[in-house]
Amino acid sequence: MINQPFGQALADETGRITQVNRVLCDLLGLDVRALLERGIHDITHYEDWPGNGQKLDRLRKQDEPFTIVKRYVRADGSMVWVQNYVSMLRDAEGRPTMSALIRPVLPAVGEARRWGEAKPPALSPTELHAMLRPRIGPNGVLH
Repeated sequence: MINQPFGQALADETGRITQVNRVLCDLLGLDVRALLERGIHDITHYEDWPGNGQKLDRLRKQDEPFTIVKRYVRADGSMVWVQNYVSMLRDAEGRPTMSALIRPVLPAVGEARRWGEAKPPALSPTELHAMLRPRIGPNGVLH
């Protein structure tokens, strides 16, 4: 895991979480062990799963990275809006691992009431990719 202000998770092809960093643990209010006992489906708000599941299927079948704004469920049952940049990495033997860089999407003061349950604005894929470029090597391996 890289040291950065983003949450980070790695998951196998089934969606079982295999590695996380401290930022994601803090964001969700869970320790590492508790997160490693869960899968992507377990921490994603149930209303956001259909769209997330479709994008994960395309990632698995077509190696198509994606950005998504969705809600995670925290340990205390509250929700947190996040933006995920998800891509497929491969180890030396070619085994796939899904990689997600996660940032909370926090409303500006005074805007939270206006948003209600609506999705907050997110970085564009171009903006997010530009921020992550130094951390992802040409072969898709994190530095």
